[in-house]
Formats: sequence, structure tokens, C-alpha cells
Amino acid sequence: MRLDLSGLSSFRGSLITPYDPAYEGVRVLFNTRVRTRPALIAQCEDAADVAAVVRFARDQELPLAVRGGGHHASGLSLVEGGVVVDVGGMRDIAFDPAAATVTVGPGAGWREIDQVTYAEYAFTGPDGLEYGLAGPGGECPTVSNAGYTLGGGYGPLGRTFGLGCDHLLAVEMVDADGKLLRAGGTQHPDLFWALRGAGGAGFGVVTSLTYRLNPLPKTVVGGIIAWPYERAGEIFRAYRDLYAGRTDDKLALCLLLTTEPYPDGEPVIAMYGMYVGPPAAGHEAFAPVLALGEPAFSTIGECDYLEMMTVMGDEIVYGLQSKWRGGYFTEQGFDEAAFDVLVDRFRQAPSGFSMVRFDLLAGGAIARVPADATAFAHRDPLHYVSIIAQWATDAETDANVAWVDDFAGALRPHLTGEVYQNYADRDLSDWPAAYYGANYPRLQRVKRQYDPADVFHTPQSIRLP
Repeated sequence: MRLDLSGLSSFRGSLITPYDPAYEGVRVLFNTRVRTRPALIAQCEDAADVAAVVRFARDQELPLAVRGGGHHASGLSLVEGGVVVDVGGMRDIAFDPAAATVTVGPGAGWREIDQVTYAEYAFTGPDGLEYGLAGPGGECPTVSNAGYTLGGGYGPLGRTFGLGCDHLLAVEMVDADGKLLRAGGTQHPDLFWALRGAGGAGFGVVTSLTYRLNPLPKTVVGGIIAWPYERAGEIFRAYRDLYAGRTDDKLALCLLLTTEPYPDGEPVIAMYGMYVGPPAAGHEAFAPVLALGEPAFSTIGECDYLEMMTVMGDEIVYGLQSKWRGGYFTEQGFDEAAFDVLVDRFRQAPSGFSMVRFDLLAGGAIARVPADATAFAHRDPLHYVSIIAQWATDAETDANVAWVDDFAGALRPHLTGEVYQNYADRDLSDWPAAYYGANYPRLQRVKRQYDPADVFHTPQSIRLP
């Protein structure tokens, strides 16, 4: 049945239904395993468009979903038979270099933002080096800044400067009544608290975000270095020891089990990231890593931050099906027994596109924020592991799903039970505790205040108390 769209006569963007030739291409997400078919995808141009679509869906009693970059790990940015508020085209960027802030639309990606604030802007620091201003972004170029930030926001600058959500100064949001609210400072403080860590969990549709920015040298030391997989146990131990008791929060390295080259090459173990500071100190910080010797390949050296992030993003394969499982390691869990599980299980991956990634987290600026200061509760664990199954065809689905599920089960004794909400897992039996911990009851109170009719409802949105 065709929807009656006459209630959206003032809508300025594009309204796409299953009867439109563009529908199939627009519907597809980053994870092509998701086959959800909405009744309407509303590509919004501004906050007025968002408000109109929210009121339309509410009046028609249609379920709602919100999409930015289309990277939701479990596909919850689409809704079957419902309305998708697509804010991916809202990409305005307003940079204030004097205040070291930037205000952006929810669809803008971090490469677009850094191009303006870092690549095209420069100043000389007290040390005589040339600097730009960088946002707290991640490595994938098509992830929207809003989705990334509202769920927390891990990236290479996080250990030094904090999470994406920790950089927020103000947020504009359309609520369930179609009203535009501004949260930040003294305005709607409870809502602002909730949006920093649970902003995609059912309070409204964010239409603008204002961030503080960080001074970052135009030249940094970073890149990727990989070793043959036979050295995996040794490299795991070196990575663990590199951060044991470390007080310097500028060396930000992730660990990666992957296949090089995709998908028919050989498995390798790699570290990638950067030193968030002047090059001279960066070379010294990387010395223990380079001393491990005999890499399969290495690009570690002086580089431009934006160029390095662009290269990392270029390595991300699009158009694949995927399933993600993961969790935070306990304080003692990142140990020899865990290393054995990781090394053995990754060898069994049925697809050469799959990977295991370790995000480096606490011990720096992330941990200096109390767990109840924002809705983001995962402040203490040092490492997060993501087991990422990726494959090309439907015939490969069962084997890859079984691999990631079995892998996650074998690793579970080493993990806390918490899960990063931006890597949402629909198989979780107790997702409120896994994502939000002790912060969940307060989130329920905020939900009751700002969406008492539960208009923004998904399988993993905050439940009304």
C-alpha cells in the first residue's frame, strides 16, 4: 500500500518509497546483510524537514528509525515498514578558529571536518611547530560524526584528548513533538547528559553538534606496522607490556589481526595509530615498537594526520555482509590464555575479509572522566576487542556467523560483559546493562521526560520505566 505523503507537502528533501527507482540503492547499508525494507526513506535537508517527518510518522503511527552514515552494526538505522529519518545529507560545517570550535550537521564525516579545521587552517604553537585543529574523530570516512559521537566515539586522539562525546559543547535535537531543542551548558542538562553516550537510543533526532577542537601538529609520527602471524603471541605480549602502567597518554596504537592483502593473502598481526604530539617525541615513543624487528611491512614515519586517517579509511572494504561481536577485557583478562584463544580462533576464519581489532581506551583522558558524568559508562577497561566477520555472498553466511559466535563464546571468560553501544549486538540478552551499566535507570528517567509516548522506539532503545 502506498503511503499518503500529502502531510509532507512542505518537505524540502527527497521522499523515497519502494516504488521509486532509487529505493534499492538508497536502502542499502554498509552491512549488506541487513535486508530491512522501510516504507519511506526521508532524506532531510534541515531541522525543519526532520521535524516534519517526525510529526508525520507519529501521526500515522508508523515506527521510526534514524540514519546518518548507515553504519549501525546491527542495522537499526532502518525499520521494516516504517519511516527512516535520513540526516546523512545534513553536512554543514561552521568553523570558529578563534574559539577552537566547530558546529556541524549530523551527516558530516570526520574527514570532511578535519579538512576544514586541520588541513586548511594553521597556526604556530609556542614550540615553534605548525599546528591545525583536529576533531575527536574515528578512522572510517563514511561514518557520520553524529552516530560516532552520540554512542561514545573512540578514535586515535581519544587516549590523549577524550571521547567524541566528551568534546560536545552543545547539541540541537528534534523531539517527539517535532520541537527543536538545544541542549548544553545550562539548557536541558539531563538531556545533554543522556545524549553523550546514549544519543542514538531513543530521545530524538540530533540535527546539529558543536565540538571543541584540539591542537595537533601538522606533522606527526604514525602509520601501520605488521608482523608474520607466527609471531602473534610475541606481539600480543609486547602490546600488553607497552601499556602496562604507562602514564604517557600520547601513544595511541590499536592492534589488528587481519589478512594482507584482502582476501586471499596471509594472516598478519599489526599495530596502527600515531603519537599525538611533536615528531621528535613521537620517534622516541615508537622505538619499542620498531625494536620488535623484522616486520612484514611498515609505514611508520612522519606524516600528516589527515593523510594518515585517509589511508586508513581507504583500507575499509565496502559492500560486504558482516556480524560484529565483542567486549571489554577485564583487568587480568588480557593474558596468555586470551592470546591463545585469539591466535587459534582467528586462524579458523572462513573469510579472508574478517578481522579482530583491539581499541586502546583508558589510562588517559577517557578514564579521567567519571563514569556517571555522561551516559557513557565504559571508562576503566584498557582494551576493547571486536570480532568482525565479513563475507561476500549469502552462501557464506552460516559459516561466518558460526565462526564469530563461537569465537565470542570462547573469549567471554576474559571479558567484563560490557559492550560498546556503537558496536551494537542484537544477540545480547541484557543489552541495557551491557551498554549503560549503572547509568541505565537515569537514562530511563530522561526517556520518560523527553519521549513519554516512546515515539523513538527500536529493539534497543531506552525503555520507559
